[in-house]
Amino acid sequence: MQTSSEAELRRQLEEPPSCEYRSYPPAEDSLLVTMLDTPYYPPYMPDSLHVHNYLEIGICLAGSGQVYLHDRGWRFSAGSVIVAPRGVYHNQTNEGEPLTHWRYLVICDDYLQRNVPDRFRSAIFALLDGIRETGLFLESSTDSALDSIVKLMYDLHRKGDADAEQQLELCVYLLLLEIARQHSRIPLLSPGEPVDHYQRQPVEPALAYIYEHYKEDIRVSTLARTCLMSESYFRKQFAKIMGMSPMEHVNRYRVHRAMNLLRTTSDPIQNIAVRSGYSSIAAFNRNFKQYAGVSPSEWRRSRLNK
Repeated sequence: MQTSSEAELRRQLEEPPSCEYRSYPPAEDSLLVTMLDTPYYPPYMPDSLHVHNYLEIGICLAGSGQVYLHDRGWRFSAGSVIVAPRGVYHNQTNEGEPLTHWRYLVICDDYLQRNVPDRFRSAIFALLDGIRETGLFLESSTDSALDSIVKLMYDLHRKGDADAEQQLELCVYLLLLEIARQHSRIPLLSPGEPVDHYQRQPVEPALAYIYEHYKEDIRVSTLARTCLMSESYFRKQFAKIMGMSPMEHVNRYRVHRAMNLLRTTSDPIQNIAVRSGYSSIAAFNRNFKQYAGVSPSEWRRSRLNK
């Protein structure tokens, strides 16, 4: 017979709200399923709502943005922590420059249930039972050992000693205990600056069109039609929601695409201008310098030197 939490988990997995199911490889005989060190570089792609088949803990090392967890949203920054139990839907919008950097630890709930030491059991399962259906967000804090624990885990993982797996398992328990300590210290954690997950919904069709057609000639009238709005009303709504005009967003997106190409390819700048949606090298240089502060060649040279 299913418990109410198991039934809710099954419902979320089978009927998530426009949600992707992202499955990690099975690892029932190990506590730590995987460790991911993930830098995200501009231009940032939209992240759809998704759920996982294991417990995921994310620690932000750099950057900022918004995270949506279950039915609430928060602003994140370096030091923020997200705990997403399996079946809890979530996503994030990255905004940091020059990158947003996260580390993710994926934990097998079933292994944890079977093998957690008795001296840790009550604290860890009080935490997990309390956030099973909602997840947990922790703001960055100077009173936290989380950074040190995670750094130690990645050092152990890189060394790959014979007893590294056992040491990593102990670190997972310490990590969960520290999260439980912080959560109990701030039992009614404020979401800070709330994020309305549906705020961008009125202009999402236009954003999707930009992401797909940025290499082409884009007109505001076309974007307005994708949102079933008049052009004047669309301009007002877009500026209100996105904080900039439609064409400013188009140019910012094209420049971010160009930055990615400058960083990852050796293509001539003229080719990158075309691949980013600019038919004129003069327009490309002007827009790039407006948003990046330097010319494309100077920007590439500075990144190569770094």
